[in-house]
Amino acid sequence: MKITACDLDKQTPAKTYTITAEGESPVELDLCGEHSAPIEELIGRARAAREGADQAAEEPGPAPVPKRGPARRAAAKKATARKAAPAKRTATKAAARAPKIMTLEEIEAQKRNKG
Repeated sequence: MKITACDLDKQTPAKTYTITAEGESPVELDLCGEHSAPIEELIGRARAAREGADQAAEEPGPAPVPKRGPARRAAAKKATARKAAPAKRTATKAAARAPKIMTLEEIEAQKRNKG
């Protein structure tokens, strides 16, 4: 029988997590429910974002708007032309829902600040 204890506080039961950062070696951590909560939250958010993206890809979007020809200017008035205000850019839905990726050090600091 094998019992896995948390690497941080030796509580049981614990789950084993393998975390791999791009370009780095994987790190295996055994974490209890308290210490794994931030990781589980990130996993849940990532899954929800992926499912939302998958559903959006499957759902047909609105019909494309036909393109118009070049705008014609009225010749009746000769006044100084105003420049149109640039369109505001908004974050895409996928970017707005993307989970914030945190290092283990940031997670631990956040936990310390809460307690």
